This record gives sequence, structure tokens and C-alpha cells, in this order.
Amino acid sequence: MPKIPTFTTQVRPTAETASVTSNVQVPLNTVADALSPVTKAITKHAIAEKDLENKTEALKLENESLLELTDVFEEASRLDNKDQALQLVQSKSKVIQDKYANLASNKAVQTSFNNSYLAEVQKGIFKVNTRVSTNVIQSLDNEVSKKKNSLLTDAYISKNPAAIALLKDDLGRLYEKYYKGRIDNDAYNKLVLNIPNEISGFEATQDISSNPKQAYLDLRYNKDKYADLDINKRIQLANEAKAVLVPEIRENYKNFLAAAAEGKKVPFDTNFAKEILQPKEYEKMIQEHGAVVETVDNVNIINTVSNKDLSKVTDEFVNEAEQKYPFIKSQKIKKIYLDAVKNRNEAMAKDPVLFLTQTDDNIKILVDELAAETNQEMIVKKKLALTDIIVQKQIDMGQPNYQIKVMSQSQADGFVEQYVNGDQNMRVAMLQNLNAEFGMYNSQAMLQLSEAGLPVTAELSAFFNNPNITEKFLTFDSKEEQDRLKQFALDKGVVFNTLRKDIRDNLKDFESVAMRGSSFNNSVALEKIDNIVDTLTFYTLSNMSANPGKSENSARKDAVSLINNSFNIEDTFFVPLIYDGKSIASSADFIVEKANLIKDFYLQDFGAVAFQSMDEDVTEVELNEAMTDQMKNFGEWRNKADGSGIIYGIVFNDGSFGPIVNKNGENLEFNFDDTTLNIPGTDKDIDVDVRRNTEAKQEREGRG
Repeated sequence: MPKIPTFTTQVRPTAETASVTSNVQVPLNTVADALSPVTKAITKHAIAEKDLENKTEALKLENESLLELTDVFEEASRLDNKDQALQLVQSKSKVIQDKYANLASNKAVQTSFNNSYLAEVQKGIFKVNTRVSTNVIQSLDNEVSKKKNSLLTDAYISKNPAAIALLKDDLGRLYEKYYKGRIDNDAYNKLVLNIPNEISGFEATQDISSNPKQAYLDLRYNKDKYADLDINKRIQLANEAKAVLVPEIRENYKNFLAAAAEGKKVPFDTNFAKEILQPKEYEKMIQEHGAVVETVDNVNIINTVSNKDLSKVTDEFVNEAEQKYPFIKSQKIKKIYLDAVKNRNEAMAKDPVLFLTQTDDNIKILVDELAAETNQEMIVKKKLALTDIIVQKQIDMGQPNYQIKVMSQSQADGFVEQYVNGDQNMRVAMLQNLNAEFGMYNSQAMLQLSEAGLPVTAELSAFFNNPNITEKFLTFDSKEEQDRLKQFALDKGVVFNTLRKDIRDNLKDFESVAMRGSSFNNSVALEKIDNIVDTLTFYTLSNMSANPGKSENSARKDAVSLINNSFNIEDTFFVPLIYDGKSIASSADFIVEKANLIKDFYLQDFGAVAFQSMDEDVTEVELNEAMTDQMKNFGEWRNKADGSGIIYGIVFNDGSFGPIVNKNGENLEFNFDDTTLNIPGTDKDIDVDVRRNTEAKQEREGRG
């Protein structure tokens, strides 16, 4: 018998040393038998564990693949063709299947994944088929609807009676072709029976778009119109028409109020508004409407009455309302009148031409006629005639002369924008046309354009009305050319600011008068002088550049002479020797003498109204005496803002200037082209010998 090897036990009896060798001998078969159950259990466990691993891996692959497969189902579900949908699912699902099957770690995992995946594909195909079936019907409905709308639109938009008459049959054939046998019979019959209702509904919808008011009235009160509409559809469409009409009525009411504020009557249907609007909104509107209707004629008077009568007329209207109506209504009316006065005053101060165009129907007609005119010669004639009417209207309303305008603000802004962006030829043409279009009112036009930002070079060009000078001015109107001239000065050793100062020093008399005329607010005049000096400085440099042999001194004198030789400068005013582009040098001395004679001998004849006093105890006699003294001792002539002439007024302690006014609201003023002997504001003439006769009389009285 072979020797049985011993085995070492690891059991350690208490108090014994480790690794005790046993001499007990056991047969091999006995050990194997003892271990057999344990080995079977371990094997079985290992198999089960591997199976779980495979299932888990397969499930993970399935879940990941389904994320992509779901997108395929969604894509296919949007189609309206089952064959295309199935082909899409099959092709893309196979790609996804292969992708994830190849990721399996073993055949078992791959098989498990494939089985589960294919099951999901089959379920998805069923769902896709169901949704595609719905899509097919929906797509059919959409295409049928398009065709139906095409038939309806073609018939009603073309207003073809034959096509309208055939609509019922055309729609019947359309439904039969695409729905019969494809949808439930009851649904199909209902669809066919509803054709007349559809046709009437379409007609009503078209009418709501083109004429919502009439459509609403027909839907509500004309049962013969849209006769095939069922009651529910008729009510629905009437409400749709009402929804369209609400903002339209609100806008009409705004137009009514805007027109009334201008003294114009614009019709507004209050009964219809009552039917369409909510009661609360209507009640508020109708209360205001009543007050406005009562005032529109009087507002028109307020917008046209002379300034001197404005306060009196307004007070009369307010008093009438307070006597005629209850307190609440009378106060509403009073507010309308006061708002009208405020709006008039603000508009006349800001943009009188626009205000007159909006409030005076006759002027509006002339403006529209001018806009429609294409003949250039007639445009000029109509422009001059319109300007005459606009100016006269302002005069009749008592607009101060310095506030009289000849164009709207938008017209002035448009002219300046076009001028600034135009080339030299266009600018020359625009200045020439300006004189032709405004004639005697060219000065007022130029003043407006200046205030709107017209370059000072254009103003000076218009003043001189000399093509050669205009051409020179326009050559350096751009910043690029001005920069070139500054560099030219630098190269020639000319100090720009020194040259500019020398020119200004030589214009001190002109500047003094100009600043005196704007002493109360001289910022505008100061800016104007600065611009003139700049222009003359560039003119000097341009002259030197164009004439290489020209000295700085000579060129400066030429520039300064453009101003100094163009004005007869007195202590408080100057007389231009060029007026509206024409020389008036021969009459300049007469103008000065006329002004002096009026001041020295005829102030009382003008009949100036005394300025009011802050002291209520001052009598009218005292006011008149004080006025006479102030006119004589503190009065002076100054240039009018538009440069057209001179105006007489009193200089107050704060340096401000108050033009005197007679009882008719007229200023003591005359234009430079007025060479008559008439005393402004009177029917009297100046006696040219009055000074000599007065002096002779004083001499005789002195001898006596």
C-alpha cells in the first residue's frame, strides 16, 4: 500500500504550538465524497451568476438602443405614407440593432439583446402605423381644405357669378372624391349637408375683412344675407366682426376728437358705437362726445380769431356754457375751450404753418393742390400765392411779426437736409429756387432755414445773391476743404486764430449792432457772428490759395469788405446795401433819415399803447405820460429778426427790448424796400422839411 501523505491542520488547540502534524491517515475516496456537494453548489452558482451578467448587459444595450430607436419612431410617425414609414423604421432600426449587437461581449448577450430589440421594433411599428393612419387623414383634410379654399377664393375674389353658382356642386364632388368610402357615412353625409353653411360662412368672412360694419349689420339684422348660415355660425361670425370693429370705432373716435380740437366736424356714429362697445366704455365716451359736439363750432372760432380778441371770445363761450348746462358738463366744456386756447398758442408759437394747414380747410386744399402740381412754372406761382395767404392769415390772427413763418418745420428741416447732402450745383440751384418760390418773403424763409441749421455760407450766399461769391463760399463748405485750408495756412505761416481775430476786430461795428439787436438773448447772435467770422476766415485763405501772389493782408481786406461795404451801420441798426439780392445803396440814406424823422417828430402820431404797470394805483394818464417819455428817451430802432427792415421799441433796465404797439396791434416798423413817406400804422406822411421848419421856428421863437 502506498503511503498516505499527511496533511497539516491549521487548527490550534489551546496552549499548543502551531503546525501540529497529525498522524491520522484518511482514504482519498472518502475526501472526494465529502467535497462533492460543495463543488456542485459552486458550479451551479457560477452558472447562475454568468446568466445574470449576460441578461444585465443585454438589458443595458437594449435601453441604450431604445433611445435612438425612439427618435426613429418619432420621425416615421410624422409621415403620411405607411410604406415610407415602414421602410424608414426597418432601415434605421437595422442599423441601430447591428451597432449595439456588435457591442455584446458574447453570443448569449447578443442573442438576448436581438430578441428583446426586435420585440420593441414590432411594438413601435404598430404605434407608427396607428399614427401614420391619423396623419394620412389629417393630410387629406389639409389638402381638401386647401382645394376648398381655392375654389371659394377664386369664386368670390374674382366675383365670378358662374363660379359662385357652381360652388355647391364643386365642393360636393371634392368631398365625394376624397371622403366617400374613406370616412364614416354619417360623417360624410354631415359634411355634404354643411356645404351651403360653409359657402355662406366664407362669404361673411370675406365681407368682415373688407367692410366689417356692413357685415356685422347683415349678420345681425339681415336674415336674407348669408341665408344658409346656421344660427351658431352666424353668432360666431357676428362676434368676430364686433372684435374687428372695436379698435376701428376707438380710432374713429380719436379722429373725431382730433378734428374737433381743430374746429372741424367729423361724423361719428354714437348709436353704432353703443352696440359694439362695452357699456362702461360707451358711457364714458358719450359723455365726452356730447360736450365736444357742443363746442366744435366755437373751437373753430378760437382757432381763427385775432389774438387781441381771443381772451374776450373765450370768456364769452365759457360764460355761455356755465349758464346753459349743469355744472359738470359746463366744466367739461370749459376745459375744452381752455385746451383749445392753449393748443392754439403753443402751435402758433412752434409751427404756425402746420397749425393753419391743419385747421384751415382752404389752406389745406391749396397745400394739396400744390403737392399734386407737376408743372414747374405753376408750382412757383402756386407756392407764392399760398405763401401770401399763409402770411396774411397769421397777420389777421395777430401773430407777432417775428413769429410769422412761411413754411412748416418739417419743410424747413427737409430743405436743410437736402441742402447739406447735395453737391455744389444742387446747393446753388436750391438757393436760387428759394428766392423764386418765396419772393418778398425770402428773408423770412432764410431766417427759418437758418434756425433749422442751414450753413451760414448759404445765408451769406443768399444775401449777396452773387453767383461768383456763392461759388467761392460753397467751395469750402465741406470739412475736408476746411481742413485743407487750415493746412495751407500752416504751410504759409498764417496763424488761423490770429487771422480770425483780425477779421473780427475789423467787424466790430457790425457785431456791436448785431449783438445790440439780440441783447436780451444774444447767444444766437453770438453764434451767428462766430459763423460769419469763420466763413470770412476760410474765404481769406481760399482767396490766397486760388491766387498764389495774394498777400494775407490783401485777402483779409477783401473778406472784411464783403460785410463792411454791404451795410450802412448806424448806432443801433444797420441798413443792408443789398436787399433780396438787389442793390438799395441809393436809398440807404433815405431809410436812415426816415427812421430819424419818425423818432424825432412823429412818435405821437403812431398812437402807441402804454405798457402796463405793476402798480395798480398808476392812472392811465400817468401811464401814457410815462410811455411818451420812455419812447423819446429810451426808444431806438433795431433790425428785425428776419433782416427785412427795422422796428422801434423801448430798451428796459435789464437790457431787453420791447417793440411798441398801437391799438390795432401793429408794430412801428418798415422794410428796407419801403421808400414811401408813410408813417407806419397811420395814414399820415412825413414832411421831409419838418426838421428844417422846426429848427427855423425855434430860431424865430428864440429871437422873439
